[in-house]
Amino acid sequence: MFVYGTQYLRGATPSRDQWDRDMYNMKNLGFNTIRAWLVWNTIERREGDIDYDYIGTFLDTAKKNGLDVGLLFHMHACPAWAVKKFSKYFYVDENNLPFEPAVRPNTPGGGWPGLCFDNEEVRLMEKEYIEKVVSYTKNFENVSFYEPMNEPHQWIDYIKNPSKIFCYCDASVGKFQKWLERKYGDVENLNTAWGMFYNSFDEVRPPRWFSSYSDYTDWRIFTMDNIVEEISFRTDVIRSCDTKPVIAHAWGGGAVTCAQLGGMAFDDWKNAKVFDKWGYSAFPYSTAECSALGMGSDATRCAAGGKEFWQSELGAGIEGTSLDINGRIDDDTFDNFSLESLRHGAKGLLYWQYRKERFGMEFGGYALTDYDGGPTNLTKRASNFGRMLGKYGDLFNNASQDKAEVALVFSIRSYIAAWSSSGKANNRFAVDSLSGYYKMFWEENIATDIIHEQFCDDLSAYKLIVLPSSYAISPDFAKKLKEYVKNGGCVISDPFFGAYDETMALSYEVPGFSCSELFGAKEDDIKCEKSLSLYRDGEQFDFCGNHHRENFKLNTAKALYTYADGTPAITENAYGKGKAIMSGINLGLCYSSKRLVSDDLVSTDSANTSKASKAIVLDICKTINIRENPCTAPEVKATYLKTDGNTDSDMIILINSASEARNGSYPLEGQYSECEDIFGNAKCSVENGMVSFTLDANKSAVIKLLKK
Repeated sequence: MFVYGTQYLRGATPSRDQWDRDMYNMKNLGFNTIRAWLVWNTIERREGDIDYDYIGTFLDTAKKNGLDVGLLFHMHACPAWAVKKFSKYFYVDENNLPFEPAVRPNTPGGGWPGLCFDNEEVRLMEKEYIEKVVSYTKNFENVSFYEPMNEPHQWIDYIKNPSKIFCYCDASVGKFQKWLERKYGDVENLNTAWGMFYNSFDEVRPPRWFSSYSDYTDWRIFTMDNIVEEISFRTDVIRSCDTKPVIAHAWGGGAVTCAQLGGMAFDDWKNAKVFDKWGYSAFPYSTAECSALGMGSDATRCAAGGKEFWQSELGAGIEGTSLDINGRIDDDTFDNFSLESLRHGAKGLLYWQYRKERFGMEFGGYALTDYDGGPTNLTKRASNFGRMLGKYGDLFNNASQDKAEVALVFSIRSYIAAWSSSGKANNRFAVDSLSGYYKMFWEENIATDIIHEQFCDDLSAYKLIVLPSSYAISPDFAKKLKEYVKNGGCVISDPFFGAYDETMALSYEVPGFSCSELFGAKEDDIKCEKSLSLYRDGEQFDFCGNHHRENFKLNTAKALYTYADGTPAITENAYGKGKAIMSGINLGLCYSSKRLVSDDLVSTDSANTSKASKAIVLDICKTINIRENPCTAPEVKATYLKTDGNTDSDMIILINSASEARNGSYPLEGQYSECEDIFGNAKCSVENGMVSFTLDANKSAVIKLLKK
């Protein structure tokens, strides 16, 4: 069964008198799974008194209607009795002010963000609550999975500017001090790394005011590790009571699209290791976000590390809430969003959400249905999708795409450095640099992995590795990169490579980590310059939306492009069997769509459209024989999904983002006797190792290929 469904239960929405009718309608739409929030202050309104009737009635109603249920433990919604009894465990901000739990958009019933779990008594309360609930729910056959935390990350206070970060309570500070002691061993090692002067680890305080680099990087990576510890704790409690899978998902497109990563402090790759399955949430609204949706999917797939991954929350309903609602998306956009998630390998698809929120900041928002749970254009589209998945879900479950020849590097250290550099504000530089490169390859149907600088043991599978944000790249990855190029690989780096050393202090030369030999050049100077031109063989290439202009002194490298004054702008160096290319401008940033798929951070920036950036990168791809766009139709996104030998069919997913119909073809590797459009209205035929198609404007399709 392909997991297909929707978020449904969150506190008081929907009310009990709506459950049976809604679930009956969900089943008729083709849904097979509900994701339900077990909100702590809803389930345990009085200390020690679990509302088993609420849980049991919900699960029985779902079973009656043939629906599986995944249960999320929303511990961020602290019960009123616990708020009153344990005010000493409130989260504490950098001004040492406690944050009293209150209403938040995703917690309209109040109690958010709960109590700081670094306090042992809070952990014991969590354990007791989870044990009681799971010991009860394990007896329901239709409970299919558990979630220990929604979008695991450290919450931040968005109301303040810059956003307030947490937690500075005594328990959290004590854990940070112990974490530092484990990392550095001796306080003098810490002093050397931070450039500070402590006598013992118990003197160390987390950074609070102006952003620095060494101390803030340790503080936020500690917080990331602390989140892993908490979700591991809750997961272990669940697994001690039941054997059903434990899953969680990343916030708003995942870490790679989070412009507040330094504040929110989460690492998808670390978090994913805890769970049986991994996913992500995304809230796109227009086709402009499709490449960001694809990037989140590929990053989630890579973070999952071979585990099954889901599109756990796809906001395919209304954008906005209350008096700022912008209406439902159209049918074609709904289909495109759904297939964009699946074509990158997702094995589950859950929409956010079925009913309109009746309370709080998300009042009236996000729903597939009308005010009373009635049908809309979106439920009709979901039904079409459900029928297709109900019939062909096994094909999607068994399908995989071609392995990527290109990898984009996610440098979490560089993201934190960019956030710190902006004064803890919403920083888009690192996100947009990555998304611009991704968009280049996404537009050309070139399969792309997104690899984490700390979790990539073997680089040899890739013909090209791109570093959109290399200024704080990890020293271990820099070492691997040199070996990769030496053995025949190709790398492209944006400016300021390795400017931050292993402790996040300034390097003694740039490129850092002794990589001037790799790139055959050293930085001479660097400055900010938004618009500029590069030159090659008398031809001019114009760029806008840039950030850095880096100048180089060449050693063994040659200049591929120059600035207007004739100095090197993009260099190439032969190193071992491979080559290393250094760009003095931000090629990815100059091509970024500047779109996000998070619900808390909404992008209003205009896209950067420097076509020269993409042309330069694709020209490099040709020189190293990366497969060009196999689809002959401009603007059609195409993914060839091949199944194992136990199935009789493969598939091609097509999404036409053009405003006009497109005719095209796609080369096939297997032998096929016929093809069939199983979703959408594409005209298609298969002959001579090619599938040919016609697809109307803004339409999508799934073509089944019958094996000979």
